[in-house]
Amino acid sequence: MLKQKLLLVATLLVATVLVTGCSSDENTKSEKSTWTPDQEVIVINGHTLPPEPDPAVNNATLLGVDSNDNGVRDDVERWIYETYKDKHPIYIDIAMQAGRAYKQVLETPEKAREIREIVNAPLFCAWYYQKGAKYFGDPVLVEVDERIDDSVYSKYFNTNERKDIYWEYDGLLSGGSYDLPKAQERKSFCDFDTSKYDKK
Repeated sequence: MLKQKLLLVATLLVATVLVTGCSSDENTKSEKSTWTPDQEVIVINGHTLPPEPDPAVNNATLLGVDSNDNGVRDDVERWIYETYKDKHPIYIDIAMQAGRAYKQVLETPEKAREIREIVNAPLFCAWYYQKGAKYFGDPVLVEVDERIDDSVYSKYFNTNERKDIYWEYDGLLSGGSYDLPKAQERKSFCDFDTSKYDKK
């Protein structure tokens, strides 16, 4: 009799586990099927993009939303990866560098002369891989007429408030005299690992 009761209890436990497991799978399928495209996980070149931020929340502050805390606003990061996904990977590296630099403009425009080199660094990096690389044994990876930093600028300073901060920064550089780095030095302005793109 005791054996029969134990068998019955064991059977009920197994049945409960099976039913719970099935309903759990149903909930998972249901949640996935109700997701909208902007909630789906998007991976480009092995990089998981942050979700598209709500424009009202994103534009409510100068810095906007940077949910993965990598120094580039989420809408800009998504735009960079989607825009350059079919180009050489260095385009994304340079564009992300520009995004990080422009964040510094929004944070500390009053330090224009101190951060000027950081803000210009993506341009110098791109110039190297457009024009200078072939003279120093490296591959030319960026098309000659491509202005990656300009494209990111247009996306980054997308509200009047953000543009006003940029012009404040730009105005503080007025009247200064600034040297351009030598062609062979421009590669050093890339803030990412360039060795992965060197000729083997």
